[in-house]
Formats: sequence, C-alpha cells, structure tokens
Amino acid sequence: MKTRMLVSIVILVLAVLSVAEGSDTEKKVTKRDYRFFSGTWINEEYDSRAFVAKFIIYRDGTFDAYNRLSDTGKNSIGYYEIVEKWIDSEDNIWYKMHVWWGVKVEGEPGSYKLDKFSNSGKVWEHVEISGDFPTEMDENHTQYHIYYRQE
Repeated sequence: MKTRMLVSIVILVLAVLSVAEGSDTEKKVTKRDYRFFSGTWINEEYDSRAFVAKFIIYRDGTFDAYNRLSDTGKNSIGYYEIVEKWIDSEDNIWYKMHVWWGVKVEGEPGSYKLDKFSNSGKVWEHVEISGDFPTEMDENHTQYHIYYRQE
C-alpha cells in the first residue's frame, strides 16, 4: 500500500513538473548560451542601408559589426552580456541583454536588447533601445532588426 502511494506521488510530481516545463520558463544562463548564438549573422537587405549588414558574434561576449556584407574591416565592435533567458511554447529562445558599442564601461549599459532566436537557431530578431529593456518584439519598431545565420 505504501509503495503504491509513493509511486502515485512520484507520478503526480513528475506530471506537474512536465506541465511547468512546457510553459514560458526562465532558464539559467550558462556559457552554452554564448556558444549557441556565436557565429556570423547577416541580412542582405541591410547591405546598402544605414543598418549593420553583418554581425560576427563571439563566445566571449564580444561582437564585430560590418555595415556592408563585402566589408573586410569591421566598422564597429561591441560587448554584450546576457541578463535573462527563457524559452517560449514554440521552443524559441529569448534573451534580455545589455550591450555596449565601442568601449565597455562598468555600470550602466549603452543599450538594452530583447533578442529572440528561432527554434531552428537560424533566425535572430532583436529590438535594441536605450533606457530600459523593450517589452515586446515589435517588427514595426524603428530599432527592430532580423538576421539569418550564415552557414
């Protein structure tokens, strides 16, 4: 009888945990997160515009920015720090990040980003603003950008 009761309790606890895992859940940020999105990200539509056309993101929390895809020299450098992470019901990975363009200064970040990486790991969307974190991924926001992982 006690064994059945214990088995029932264990099954109930596992069921509750699996339901909680399926919702938007906050996750611990690890070095693996920095590896996850490191690489080259491009948007060919930005190549002749005022936006960065290519980012090379490194695992150490730095990035290089290129205004044109054909640029051989970086136009800017920067630093990023993951502040928060969660996974939505579609398995997209979301981050809130602090960003410093140019020189990293202790204290207040230069800007705040809301980042979304598709569940395939091939599409990166973000909104970057000053003052505080964006509250939504608004495709109509003037600081909304989308990039595609370059294989």
